[in-house]
Amino acid sequence: MQQQPQSKPSNYGRKRRMRLLQIIVVLFLSWAGYTYYSQSEQLADKQRELVDLQREVTKVEGDKKQLELQVKRMNDQEYISELARKNFFLSKEGEIIFLTPDEDKKK
Repeated sequence: MQQQPQSKPSNYGRKRRMRLLQIIVVLFLSWAGYTYYSQSEQLADKQRELVDLQREVTKVEGDKKQLELQVKRMNDQEYISELARKNFFLSKEGEIIFLTPDEDKKK
């Protein structure tokens, strides 16, 4: 009968240690899950930002190509005279400019 009281306290201490270990493991897993979730959200935000920036780069490259083409055209005298007629209503000698209403401006 003396053996029962001795085994009972050792089982109690063992259960207490196991419970403490379980609490520590649960806390660690909770922290790890929270960290994983927050980092996955940050990663998703960065990926969306990357996609937006790549679209912007593509757009800027297209604008750059158009501007380079326009710079090349500016070296052509015929193109410059066409722009002057269109934008500033300049004309050649003896030429008369008639303005007609644009369909786009009515809408």
